[in-house]
Amino acid sequence: MKKKFSVMGVVLFMMVMVLPAIVYAEEINLNYVTFVPRMHGISKVLLADLQEIEKISGGRLKFTYRGGPEAIKTFAQAKAVRDGAVDMCMTSPDFYGKIVKGMGVLVLSKSPVAKQRETGLYDFLNSKYNKVGIKFLYMVPKEQGTMFHFFTKKPINKPADFKGLSVAGTGIFDAIGPALGMTPVAMQMAEQYTGMERGLIDVCRGGLDSVMAFKFFDVAKYIIRPGFGSAPASLFMNLKKWDSLPKDLQDLLVDSLYGMAAKSEAKHNGMINGAFKAAQKKGMKVIEFQGADRDYYLKTIEDAIYKHESKDDPETSKKVYELTH
Repeated sequence: MKKKFSVMGVVLFMMVMVLPAIVYAEEINLNYVTFVPRMHGISKVLLADLQEIEKISGGRLKFTYRGGPEAIKTFAQAKAVRDGAVDMCMTSPDFYGKIVKGMGVLVLSKSPVAKQRETGLYDFLNSKYNKVGIKFLYMVPKEQGTMFHFFTKKPINKPADFKGLSVAGTGIFDAIGPALGMTPVAMQMAEQYTGMERGLIDVCRGGLDSVMAFKFFDVAKYIIRPGFGSAPASLFMNLKKWDSLPKDLQDLLVDSLYGMAAKSEAKHNGMINGAFKAAQKKGMKVIEFQGADRDYYLKTIEDAIYKHESKDDPETSKKVYELTH
């Protein structure tokens, strides 16, 4: 009897020692931030996707949203991930500058996000991101090639009408602006409303969903089409945190993100179309370039983006461009 009790005691002791490790393995909490506010479409769709992944994981993964730029300033988010201050972020190459060079060319992507593992882009980007302590996960899934638009106070009937105007700058728009004859003014996305209202800029820029998110319809009256470029914002994770995840959860996270990408793109496109219609109801009018004006406009923009984004690392940029076309 004494021997039996001793054996049971050892078993109970081992269970007590192992239990905390089991509990920890069953729920891994990953916190994240986004470069846009929580009510922006990008934040909303990402939140819904991560909540779905929580369910798929059976509760082993949990994602905690810390907020947008109010939680960690936009330009500091990528560094915060690299340094481990936050586990993940969704942000654009415009806002992490020199941390990973050559990534800005992603804005010219024509490749659907759902297919980017098959093309080799996922592996190539990780060969670059991993070197600086970051795990690349995926680009925000939106329709490729028609993302960005200009929003103006006065009608722009042809590309030449941009000459002499001022545009909200930063990132690719520091190159696009001058290529179209505009002067860029350094300004983050959320500052554009005030900038336009105070006459600091004549032209806002962003996705159609930004019109409603930032109420550009109050200060701009025209939407200039066609749209151009893709949303290069990407979700990435601190590499040490990634390496600490069990292999099956790593696979589950990546497989789920890409498996849901087509559905997520449809959600984004629905929001964009809804925002476009809502902006028109708010009184905004659409001006769309046609024929030679359209061709000149799109080529001028693409050439300016490529030249601007490839200068720091031409070889990487060339490879990214090839893998997304």
